[in-house]
Amino acid sequence: METKLTRAGCIATTLVVVFFLGVLALWSCTVKVPADKVGVRTLLTSTGVEEKDFPAGFVLSIPGLHSVKLWDPTWTNLRERLQLRGSDQYTTQVDVSIVFRIQPGKCHVVAKSYRDNDHVEKLALNALNKFANEVLAQMKTEDFYNSAVRNQKAEECRQAMDKQLAPDGLEVNAVLLRNIDYDDRFEQQLLQKQLAGQRKSLEISKGQLAGAQTETLLIARRAEADVKNIEESKAQEIANLKADTERKIVQIIQDAKLKEADIVAKAESSRRQKLAQAELLKATAMAKGTEALSRVYAQPGAPYYFARKALEGLKLGDIEVNSNTFNPIDSNALLRALGVELKAQPIVPLPPAPGAVSKTPEPAAIAPAVVAPERTSP
Repeated sequence: METKLTRAGCIATTLVVVFFLGVLALWSCTVKVPADKVGVRTLLTSTGVEEKDFPAGFVLSIPGLHSVKLWDPTWTNLRERLQLRGSDQYTTQVDVSIVFRIQPGKCHVVAKSYRDNDHVEKLALNALNKFANEVLAQMKTEDFYNSAVRNQKAEECRQAMDKQLAPDGLEVNAVLLRNIDYDDRFEQQLLQKQLAGQRKSLEISKGQLAGAQTETLLIARRAEADVKNIEESKAQEIANLKADTERKIVQIIQDAKLKEADIVAKAESSRRQKLAQAELLKATAMAKGTEALSRVYAQPGAPYYFARKALEGLKLGDIEVNSNTFNPIDSNALLRALGVELKAQPIVPLPPAPGAVSKTPEPAAIAPAVVAPERTSP
């Protein structure tokens, strides 16, 4: 039993020792690379820097065989206060900032040329001073407050720095100019110039104001003239419409009168035609009546009947006849004694009606006519 316990204790002790040795080996033979760094491993032999960047994690580094150096791959902003003498011989102080970094995957290239990050920043500042004095010194003092010219020269400086540092694995993103202090003499000139420019701008503004007021007045007058023209045009248009309406009314009245006259003329013509037809019918009726009377007169005994009617219609005074000379019952003798003679007259045939077929006229009948006696005094 004791033998078994001794053997288990030995195994456990061995495992603890192995684990401890493994932790010690891991601790001493590896290098931890943080998340914001990149590791570059160098062989301490003739091989030198390995052509590889090690990302965040653990890198094998055997003591005496390897060395691992950490590099910052993020953007770095360096600021330098420079005094630049421009082409107009005025000194201008300006803060120049350079934003740069190690190109992605090029930390092992940087490790071949630079000792560490401080060395990289120092050389970047040296390049900044060099090209700032070469490029930015080409500017006049007044160009520093001209943003277009200032940005153009800053970009030229960036390109020159990037061209020099790119073979060493560095990348220049921007060169920024700010916090500019001008020479005191130039400040006075600039102030006077600005005052003169402001006065000029004021005069120009006054001129523009006067021009704008004049233009406003002209616009108002043109508007008044346009309104007046519109009103006159409207009045003229209303007058034209009124005259045209009156003309149309007169034309309509004239047309109505002409139409009325035409209708009246047609009505009068129709009336006359109707009257003529009526007269014709009347004459035809009278002729037919006369013909009928003539035929009646031609009947036997008709003369005596009409003679009697004629005598009844006469209003005579007392008539004395001598019955010794004739028979008073003889009507013919009596009529002759009274001075009335019966004469036969021919019957005039009636004209044929319009559209009627003409017939052979009958012999004219002789109708007796009563001749009224001359009135004699009693």
